Amino acid sequence: MAAADFDDDEIRRFVVRRYAYDPERRERRHIVIAVVDNQREFDRVFERYAGELQQRRHDGEPVDRREHISGLVLEPGHLARAANGHLVRRAIEHGVYPDPLRNVELPSNMAVFTADDGGDA
Repeated sequence: MAAADFDDDEIRRFVVRRYAYDPERRERRHIVIAVVDNQREFDRVFERYAGELQQRRHDGEPVDRREHISGLVLEPGHLARAANGHLVRRAIEHGVYPDPLRNVELPSNMAVFTADDGGDA
């Protein structure tokens, strides 16, 4: 198995997750069950866990109907961009936007716009 570290932001990671009830946190959430570094291994691991879940349902085990297996790809730099986005959002919520934050790389779902009156007063 080509296991990878979820927090290794230098490489592309393929993440397999299970959406299920977490008794420790007393909530349903996505739980990371495997992280690999290539598509072929991801497909193999994904099919294994999806098959296990299907088999549990077939065998009549009491499985929550919302439980499912999903996956995502984390590109290099994903965690850093997410951290930058969090920092920028929190700064703006507090009414500030310091110059060092103006040039950080943000997640693809986030943009910051500023208004300028265009006047030379």
